[in-house]
Parts: sequence; structure tokens; C-alpha cells
Amino acid sequence: MGGGNTSFASPKVGRTHCVASAARNGLVGGRKQHMVDLYRSITPKPGPNGKRPVTDVNGNIIADYDARFKQRYYHTWEYYKTGGPIVLTTPGSRPRMVRAENTFALLTNASMSGFIAQATNGAVINLEHRFYGKSMPFADMSVKSLQVHTVEQAIEDLVYFAQNVQLAMPGGKTDAVRPHKIPWILLGGSYSGALTSWTLNQKPGVFWAGYSSSGVIQPQLDFWQYFKPIQKNMPANCSADVQAAIEVVDSVIDSGNATAYAELLALFGFAPDLAPSNFANSLTYPVSDWQILDVYSSRGSVFFDFCDALEVQAGQPAPASGFGAQTAITAWGRYYRTSYVDDVCKGFDPEECMSFDGSTSSSIKPTDDRSWMWQVCNQLGWAQVGPPPDVKGVVSKHFTVDNYTTYCNTAFDGAFTDTFESRVEATAKKYLGWGTKADRLFVVNGERDPWLEVTHSAEEARIASTSTTPIFLTDGYHCSDLTALNTVSKSIADVYQSARTTFPAWMKDFKASDKPGRNAAGRAHASPFAAAIIAGAAFVLAVL
Repeated sequence: MGGGNTSFASPKVGRTHCVASAARNGLVGGRKQHMVDLYRSITPKPGPNGKRPVTDVNGNIIADYDARFKQRYYHTWEYYKTGGPIVLTTPGSRPRMVRAENTFALLTNASMSGFIAQATNGAVINLEHRFYGKSMPFADMSVKSLQVHTVEQAIEDLVYFAQNVQLAMPGGKTDAVRPHKIPWILLGGSYSGALTSWTLNQKPGVFWAGYSSSGVIQPQLDFWQYFKPIQKNMPANCSADVQAAIEVVDSVIDSGNATAYAELLALFGFAPDLAPSNFANSLTYPVSDWQILDVYSSRGSVFFDFCDALEVQAGQPAPASGFGAQTAITAWGRYYRTSYVDDVCKGFDPEECMSFDGSTSSSIKPTDDRSWMWQVCNQLGWAQVGPPPDVKGVVSKHFTVDNYTTYCNTAFDGAFTDTFESRVEATAKKYLGWGTKADRLFVVNGERDPWLEVTHSAEEARIASTSTTPIFLTDGYHCSDLTALNTVSKSIADVYQSARTTFPAWMKDFKASDKPGRNAAGRAHASPFAAAIIAGAAFVLAVL
């Protein structure tokens, strides 16, 4: 891996001289790394006649901007040999993974990205997604600013980065590391796993191969299936009792009996004016904590604290059928009153804390939560709600898509003139979803992942595994395969072994070209943003 005190000139973009902000110095796992800020243009590209307005996928005109922003990334080449690939990974909506103390895991062979780089003699880059962390195009997250926070622009960023970044590695400031000279591998998990598939579909010829972990490739508005893998894989007694308790909750709300509903709220420590939808939302919290579980560290979590509160009475565990509805709902209420709500809300008003209210996200101050909810509301959907009336589930039927719609319209006042459903359907159509045609895409999903039913491995999709799109279903959770510690699972260890042979074989098929591919940034594809030409090298700060 490179290091030292090598300095580089700050970039010149057009006639604008940009000076990168100072990066943080520090050791990351004892390894030297480089942290840089790449200047990315967010200036709309005019149409062929120079006058055509820029529109989004729904035909809405996007106002002109004339600005540039910095995208933060970390880079290492400790495994690199001349001609090897560049493994580009982005944490998407998880910007904490670009912080110095966390990025180590994504750059070394402690992760799948580093493992692939080692197997192919490649370099690794961890690139922050626009509107997350420190990669902010604007100082605020107003509706106007967020117009350029789209899947389309995220894809353009990845392409632009590959075509223009000036890397600190040997030869990194030359044409020798461009995607037409050496293969680039795009890797991501969850949303960024989907972004990998979508990018390979939209921009063939830029990234030679991809790796998608728990890639949520199918935008979908009503995503009640999020809770199906949880319900299926959680302890049987806990699953039975949560379902029984939810039936009681729904029956009380359905009855319209205000007294009975107030008594139910009091059992959980809530005031009588908490709306049924907000109460129903509050009951999803401990169940949703399933998503943070992992193969090597599944115990000791809030999820199992919750199940223990319901399923252990007087030191004795419940049978597989559970203790029954009345015992379960009494225990659930006690758990909320005595510890859980206080732990979650940390001094805030419980009713406000547990409410699904868009006004709490309406501030235009940049936050990762507002950034993600904009993507959900504007394009992606994935409303994690209760099941249809004929399905018995672990979430109340009174938490609905309508609640998400109200949330979005409140959080982003005036942003939407069309329907939530039409926006999500337009995204699914544009980026193909389950109709993906991407080749050399290595796909891994986990059967205990709550996002499973919008991935390649969804029951509804029935996408077949092939030699150019191998699909693996492990016993993991969400993105479990990205962490080498999870190779304690044989199914995940098998994935690593397959990646060790598959990616080197794919790299051998790559043929260098004298010219960038047709879909390189700024070439023969429609894009609402111009690719600024970087005349100098990107500013680099060696982390010693």
C-alpha cells in the first residue's frame, strides 16, 4: 500500500480553481491510506440544440445549477499489480462506512471488496454517495437541492469517477487506470448492491464486472414482505406470540372502542391520544432490529432482548407455541414501559419519538436520514408496512402505505405532484428491477435477510443462476457476505471460494481498448449533468 508525504496539485475544473478541504489524519488499522475529495460537476448538460430542458424520469423539468461538489473516498493499492482491476465500492446510504475508523473493513481482505482485490491483484476504492456524509452538492437539503439526488445521478457519479479520478497509486494519474485500459469491478450491498446492477444495465462497457450483496434491485411501494423472513426465521415461540399480540392490537383498533384503545396504550406506557397508525409503527421497532443481526454476532442484540422479555417467565422459556396472546401483550407492554421506549427515545417525548411523522424530517439541514427518506419517497418506495388482510403477520395492518405517503408529503412539502406509486413504478421500469440483463454480476443474498423479497432471490422473481450471473443464497442476514468474519458460515465461506476463482477468470476475458467505451461519461448517452474535465490531479492527503 502506498503512503508517504506525496503531495498533488488541487484540481482545475474548467476555469474554476478548487481547493480541497483538509482531510483527517490518523491510523486505520495500522495501514496507510489516502483520503481524497474528487470534484464532481453538477451542471446540467444542454440538449443537442443547446436549449432542451433537463427533465427527471417523470418528465419534470430540473432547474439549472452551476456548481461542483466534492466526493470523499478512500483508496488503497496494497494488493495491486500493473494491469490488475480497480474494485470500486460505495456504501450508498451507509456513509459511516467511509469514515476513517470504519473504511478499513472495506479496503482490506477483512471484506469481500479487499478479498476480490487480493485475488485479482487489484486496488480498492471506497467512494461516498452524493448527499451522504461529507459529499454534499449543496449546503442544504431543500426540495430544490434534492432534485439532483436521484438514482440517475448516482450512476453518473460512478461513471464520472471511473473516467476522471486521479489516483495516488502508481500510474493513477494516467490513462492506464481508466476502464477501457484495465477492468473496473463495481461492488455494493443493499441499495448500493442494487445500484451495481442498475449501473451495469444502464452503462455497459464502463464496469467490467459487478458484485451485488443483498441488492434490492426491485423498487416496490408496498413492501410488507420485508417482515416475512423475520417472521419465518425468528424463534418460533417469539414469532407465535408476536403474531398473537398483533391480532389483539388490530382487533382493539378495529373495534373503535376508545376506552379499550386507551387502556391498551396505557399498558405500553403511551398517552391516550397516540394515533393508531403511530402506535402500530412503534410496534415495528424491536422487530425491525432483526436487520442488524449477523452470522458471527447474532446474540446480545435488542431483538433478542425483546424476544426474551416475551418468552421467558419466571426463568422458564415458552414452548414453541408461545405463552399465548394475553401473556405476550402484557409482557410486551411491560417491556416498553420499563425500558425499551426510554432507551429508544432517550429523553424525548415518547409519543413524538414513536410517531411516523414527516414533520420530524422536514428540516432542510443535511442529515443522512433525510437524504435516505428522499430517495424512498422520490423513487424507491419499499414501505415496510403491515400485511394484507388475509395474511397473519408480526406487524399491525394499521401501519400502511398511506402513512408513508403522508410522511413523504409532509417531509418534502410541495415536492410531489404525481402519485407515490407512479414514481416507484417509473423507477422500476427505467432500471429494469427483476428484469435485469447485467452480465458478469456476482449476486449473493441471505435467506434471513428481511430485504430478500426485492432481491434477485425473491420468490416472485425466480431469476435463474447462470455462469455470467451466478446467484448464491446463503444462510446469512443483510449483506452478511461482505464481512469475512461471517465465513464461520459454510455457505458464506463457499461464496468467498467461488469469488476467488470467478473474478480472476472474468478479468482474463477483459480486452483493453484504445478509446473509452460508448457509454463513458460525457459520450454517447443522455445525461442531465455534464462531466467536467479535470485538468489537474485530484487533491490527495496521505494518511500517515
